[in-house]
Amino acid sequence: MRRGPQPAKGAGLRRGLSRIECAVLAVLALLVAGWMLASLLEYRALLERAAAMQVVSAARTAMAVRVARMAGSGGAGALEALAQENPVTWLAQPPKNYQGEYYRPDPGTIKPGHWYFDPSDKSINFLQSNDTFSPRTSKLLKFKVELLRELAPAGRDGRNVAILGLVLGQVVDRVASNNH
Repeated sequence: MRRGPQPAKGAGLRRGLSRIECAVLAVLALLVAGWMLASLLEYRALLERAAAMQVVSAARTAMAVRVARMAGSGGAGALEALAQENPVTWLAQPPKNYQGEYYRPDPGTIKPGHWYFDPSDKSINFLQSNDTFSPRTSKLLKFKVELLRELAPAGRDGRNVAILGLVLGQVVDRVASNNH
């Protein structure tokens, strides 16, 4: 039996990874996975907030359309009435994650990632997902329609407040944010 040339001693021999090298690789893989998970949660939080702001933007647009329709006919009384309505009803269809109207709901009633209207203070609220936002920030985004008023010269009735329009703005409510 004829053999071909033999490799030099030690050449071509492969050795496996030592336990320490495997442990270092495992730690590095866990660090990369943890970083990726944190980034994924951060992006999920940004997407959730962007989706919530899109609903608010749609409600603002619907409100502007209603205000424009009643500009010539309704006057201040119509704007005051509009400010008492549920802004979700102005939308062509409510968001899929809208749970309805709740008077000051107990914690746990509203699912994270869902909207609700609170008739007690006339606000639309979005409860953010628990796993996506920093514990330092409120889990509740609260928006309310407010009348824009300005002092004006007194009219015949003696009133000197003029209503300029409506705004759907974010409200900072520490009591509500601490409850959720």
